[in-house]
Amino acid sequence: MSRIVIKKEEEEEGSPWRRVGLAALMLALLGGAWGIFEYGRYRAGYDRIAFMDIRHKLEQSNVALEEELKKLRMEKLDLEQTMRIESQAYGQVRKDLMGLQDELLELKEELEFYRGIVSPNDANRGLQIQRFTVTKGSGERSWHYKLVLTRVLKNRGTARGTVEILVEGVSSESGITKQLTLSGISVPRLRQLRYNFKYFQNIEGEIELPVGFVPSRVILILKPGGKGNNTRLKKIFDWPQGRKST
Repeated sequence: MSRIVIKKEEEEEGSPWRRVGLAALMLALLGGAWGIFEYGRYRAGYDRIAFMDIRHKLEQSNVALEEELKKLRMEKLDLEQTMRIESQAYGQVRKDLMGLQDELLELKEELEFYRGIVSPNDANRGLQIQRFTVTKGSGERSWHYKLVLTRVLKNRGTARGTVEILVEGVSSESGITKQLTLSGISVPRLRQLRYNFKYFQNIEGEIELPVGFVPSRVILILKPGGKGNNTRLKKIFDWPQGRKST
């Protein structure tokens, strides 16, 4: 009769106390290594507490600098807005001042105009060409003219007659001096201008110069109407500088 023999195998691994000892040894080795590392940094001049203190101070300084930068940016925006408002206000004041100066000049001219009518000197008695101006019109070659005629208050009756306007200049193509009559350049076409007033009269109109004509001056001739009155009044005005026709 056969027997079955069962043998108990010995544990290849060690007891639990052996594993605990190995773990403790590993921890001791790690701790020693960390201590050696810290000691090495200490010997090299590294102080962890001092480093943390410096880092904390730098972080505080960084926060303070960011706050200061934010404050400076706000001040910059405020200054830019203030300068923009002041610039706009200055521009408006300058514009208003120029308008007042132009208005004052116009009032002075009107005052001299009425003084010439009410209290004329001996040279200004009778029919006078008080003012003549030429300004740029809306078109490329169009111009606006304004003529002011006066007559002193002491004169009785009405002044009547015609006005002849001649624009003298040079043709850019031929170089020949020409005189253009109002009938050829007025818009709309006019054969002649008439005046009829007692004290003063404004005469305005538009002219259009031909291409290539460069004006230099304007000749005005007043021809009084009525029998036996052959006295003509002639006056020459230079064309405004910097406003030549093209």
